[in-house]
Amino acid sequence: MLTQLPVSVYDKSGTELEKYEITPRKMNPYECMLAQELIRRLQNEEFAAAEYDGTLPVKMYGLKGMDCDYLLGPFAYGSLDTDTIRNHMRRHKLEEFPQVQLRDSLLAANLIRNACEDGADEFGIDLLEGGLKEDEDDRMHFLIEEELRQNDAFQCNHTQADENVLYQYVERGDVEYLKKNYDLLYLQHPVILDDICKNEEYMAVIGISLASRAAIRGGLTSKEGFLVNDIYLKRLAACKSVGEIYHLVKEAHVYCASQVRNKKRTGNTNPYVERCKKLIISKRLEPIELETLAAEAGISKEYLSKLFKQYEGIPVTEYILNIKMEAACDMLRYSDRKVREIADYLNFGSLSYFSRIFKKKTGKSPQQFRKDLGDSIV
Repeated sequence: MLTQLPVSVYDKSGTELEKYEITPRKMNPYECMLAQELIRRLQNEEFAAAEYDGTLPVKMYGLKGMDCDYLLGPFAYGSLDTDTIRNHMRRHKLEEFPQVQLRDSLLAANLIRNACEDGADEFGIDLLEGGLKEDEDDRMHFLIEEELRQNDAFQCNHTQADENVLYQYVERGDVEYLKKNYDLLYLQHPVILDDICKNEEYMAVIGISLASRAAIRGGLTSKEGFLVNDIYLKRLAACKSVGEIYHLVKEAHVYCASQVRNKKRTGNTNPYVERCKKLIISKRLEPIELETLAAEAGISKEYLSKLFKQYEGIPVTEYILNIKMEAACDMLRYSDRKVREIADYLNFGSLSYFSRIFKKKTGKSPQQFRKDLGDSIV
């Protein structure tokens, strides 16, 4: 539930007993050999990690158990979307790897070990640099409590695979399929808040934002996508019931798909710009340099800047800030991280610079933005 990590269970002789994965994936001979090497190392080690090879940012973990051992991965902890890596994967006929951040993978490893083995409290404490903090232990406790609460209430959440299917139809501009099958594609989610209407409103904010993101990936300019997002969020504020919210979100998904369809018919897109936009979204939590984007897109930074302004209507630097500000708003809305932590997490040079840009983009300081959210819940 925490990550996309595939998990395999082996007996002490190295025979695979069970496997759990969201998207089935067959390991190739090299991966099988690497898995057996990890299992062998677990005879003398509590935790073993291995890099996939020298080209791919891919890892595998081995966890020593009392009666059996666990293998996590292989998973990608970095971007695979470069020409060099894509060519390498095609040449060696490698299947796609699930994407998991290193920190999430280590937390998941710690959770799996503690959940599956008695007396394993010592394991995983040193996996994260400096050890797991007490507040993260508390968060893990709340995760388990929330999972039990949802099970007791017969509530379930959707998977990332479900989410990908829905937004692929938006990204492709498949309006008719969305209209006919939206109820089947609808993403289930639990009720987190006592106020059900407010709960659905928060879920709708996410759904509308993801739809606009998919539309941008499908060919809308960032200016067009952000405008659609803003319009539907304003309309969302006027909804008075859960039914109204549901129909508005459905309308937003269908409208975004229709805009993508219209854009594809006019052919007003550029492959370099589209690749650049996808890279920016995937790297939104990292320092983003124009030179790096241009190199990964395969063109010069001057030409990329010219193309981006031509097709998107805004400079590439402004698009980067828009994406980062959207991430900042989500963190302020859905996490308890301090503003300074969010500024550092998004790789802004200083808190003052982050606050200045945030106010310029939203009209509010980060503190006021979060305060207004709290007041609205009350």
